[in-house]
Amino acid sequence: MIMLKQKIEKYIDTIPAIPENVKRCSMFLEEGDLTKAANAASLDPAFVRYLINMVNKPIFGFRNYVKDIHQIFGILGVEKASQIVNAYYASLLVPKKWKVFQIDNADFQLLQSSLIHIWNKILKSLDYNQIHIASIISLLPASLAVCEAIFEEDIEDIKLLKTYQDISYDDLLYKMTGFKIFDIFMEICKRWELKEESVELIEYLSKKISDDSVYSKLAKYLHLLIFYELSKPKFIEAGLNDFIEFDTEFVSDIYQDFVKIVEIS
Repeated sequence: MIMLKQKIEKYIDTIPAIPENVKRCSMFLEEGDLTKAANAASLDPAFVRYLINMVNKPIFGFRNYVKDIHQIFGILGVEKASQIVNAYYASLLVPKKWKVFQIDNADFQLLQSSLIHIWNKILKSLDYNQIHIASIISLLPASLAVCEAIFEEDIEDIKLLKTYQDISYDDLLYKMTGFKIFDIFMEICKRWELKEESVELIEYLSKKISDDSVYSKLAKYLHLLIFYELSKPKFIEAGLNDFIEFDTEFVSDIYQDFVKIVEIS
């Protein structure tokens, strides 16, 4: 059942490339051109279906059902549109049927949309406006889909170990691969050539680096946000809460601020 690092790297290499028109959409969003971004997005029917389904969820607050792509991009703005594009990237890795974790793709989208909703409130409270940092949140769940694929190869052994040993999925992942979940996510970021700022933030999160930098503060909020979302009953039952252990010391200086943000979400 041991999976060597080389095998993981080979698996990462099989992650599908970002569709060309969606990649162009992302590039135009980085340039702040919503019209060109919408034009590029409209050329990818699969992305259009995903976009319409995602933004019409209640958490996005649209009063009426919206399906015009240019109107959607105009309402969302650059940062939120970029978040949806990254959410679509993550969806490329999602299995048709989850076998290890007891969720479905609707649950996965709900997790993404809830993470986006609260992360935007956090960034607003910090008066922090950076497109790559704003959009990284919707890509984070992609690492769960990769873990699903890794564990599925040995699903019966995994179930047996979880039955007879008190071991978290994250520790099990490390024993099998030498990677923890955020290590997997950094590999995904590199595979899709995301900006260095995104990779650096995830490194702060993974290593729980506490210093005076903005990345450290953002990583602390991310730690709390992920723990908060994965601690919801649905995701505890699914086993996803196993991937992050709450670190009181790491987040002690921002904990109360986080609680206030969540209370008004």
